[in-house]
Amino acid sequence: MNGLSVVLIVVAIVGLVVVAMAVQSLITTLRSLRETVDDLRRETLPAIAELRATVDAANGELQRVDSLLDTAEDVSARVDATSKLTWMVVRNPLVKLASASVATERVARRLGRADPEPPRALEPADRRIARRSRRERKAG
Repeated sequence: MNGLSVVLIVVAIVGLVVVAMAVQSLITTLRSLRETVDDLRRETLPAIAELRATVDAANGELQRVDSLLDTAEDVSARVDATSKLTWMVVRNPLVKLASASVATERVARRLGRADPEPPRALEPADRRIARRSRRERKAG
């Protein structure tokens, strides 16, 4: 055996030792990774189950809110229809009332212009004159 063979054998042995150490480190890392995955699984499975329960409860509430919105839309449509019907029923009397109030205001203004002095009590002589003027107005 010559010196080259010995060097090659030593290099091969050193290479095998390095590879064995790398494999040992890889095995240790894989065990640690397996433990981490197991811990993660133990902690996340209950959280996922709780998350599913929360999602189911939220879906139930969403259905309830959807039902409430449908009911609110129905009530809104009914109120709108009732409002229109009420307006149709009340509109004509309101227009008549407004017309009557305008007419009353005009009459009051005309009466106010025709007699600027407030009425005074008539004395007996004035009553005769007033009767005469009424008769004259009726005759004329």
